[in-house]
Amino acid sequence: DIIHRVVLWQLAKRQQGTHSTKTISEVSGTGRKPWQQKGLGQARHGTLRGPQFRGGSTMHGPKPRSHAIKLNKKVRRLGLKIALSARAAEGKLHVFEDLEVPTHKTKNIVNYVNQMENTKKVLLVDGGPINDNLKLATQNLHYVNVLPSIGLNVYSILLHDTLVMSRDAVDRIVERMRTPINR
Repeated sequence: DIIHRVVLWQLAKRQQGTHSTKTISEVSGTGRKPWQQKGLGQARHGTLRGPQFRGGSTMHGPKPRSHAIKLNKKVRRLGLKIALSARAAEGKLHVFEDLEVPTHKTKNIVNYVNQMENTKKVLLVDGGPINDNLKLATQNLHYVNVLPSIGLNVYSILLHDTLVMSRDAVDRIVERMRTPINR
């Protein structure tokens, strides 16, 4: 339930929400009455830019808004703890001293991932900014993603079946979990 709530919060928060339509006050055109009210046998109209006309406005259409929902910081933090604990319990959480790669060649990462058993998608989490060699070596692999420790989130953990972290990343995440939540 907590994981589900955190994932819903993440997906709702990242939804763009820039869809927009024009109301009758925003649409281009005149507000002049097209023909007189009575005597023509035509239906009465006040403007040719009403929603019933081609080129007219849209009634009750979408407007830019935020789709984000509220979720307490304690629940968000708990969701991250649960997701990390689940990966550790499955044996799918690997911790290394660092994630330094000697060259920017992709074959190094491919060989490393092939050595892992039952791995379809790998998430590499580094402590600080991502090393350029690591970024270049993984950018062409659709099944390997790299994140800094500050960017680690529940949705990414669930999306990847194996999590590889540096010792620095683990320390930073533990520190992040220990810091008090500002009210």
